[in-house]
Amino acid sequence: MAHYKLILAYDGTQYHGFQRQANRQTIQAVFEEALRKIGWQGRAVMPSGRTDSGVHALGQVVSFNFDWNHPDETLRAALNAFLPADISVRQVAQAHPGFHPRYDALSRTYRYQLYQAQSRDPLVDRYAWRLSQEPDVERMNQAAALLMGEHDFRGFGKALREDGTTIRRIEQAEWHRDGDLLVFYITGNAFLYHMVRRIVHVLVLVGQGKQDLEIVKRGLETGSTGIVDLAPARGLTLTRVRYPEDE
Repeated sequence: MAHYKLILAYDGTQYHGFQRQANRQTIQAVFEEALRKIGWQGRAVMPSGRTDSGVHALGQVVSFNFDWNHPDETLRAALNAFLPADISVRQVAQAHPGFHPRYDALSRTYRYQLYQAQSRDPLVDRYAWRLSQEPDVERMNQAAALLMGEHDFRGFGKALREDGTTIRRIEQAEWHRDGDLLVFYITGNAFLYHMVRRIVHVLVLVGQGKQDLEIVKRGLETGSTGIVDLAPARGLTLTRVRYPEDE
């Protein structure tokens, strides 16, 4: 019985997030169904994290035990044969028996994309937030720089457990242009529920001149920005989860 570590990519548009839910289509439920079709009899796979409804991934990591007497590449091909077109196994490897994709992770990186246009672009809109007003990238980066380091982020999200800590460490938070897109990369040791989407929304308001830099400082110092809105889920992608063996 080997312990496998897989990297999944998926378009989350048609799914109610990663985690299995009763009477709803989720990434986990569809992936586990494909596993069972090739003989897996486990109860549940372990993910590196639970992406929200509509959020995408290029680097979601899952692990599970499986008695598979074939090469790793054959497992990847077999799973992809049973998975729908919007979910794909990118990599397969055998991990040490104690590997846990969530608790062993050193950091996670998310990407958020947005674009400015007066009417939506159907080829872009599925994976980016459309703004009618162009934001100031320099102001957004000034605000994003305030997030760097270790802070209490309770003003930007909620802990997954009632007694969970809201202190997180941010290693990267930066906007840049990529053609017609504005792309935000944020890397942290972990993230609170809705944390990235609320941060993006606040930074966009700063970039559009609707809020000043003090809104970020106030959120970190007092635990509240007074803003409850979130950036749309469709612009967010989990791109990478980093582990000690990647160093």
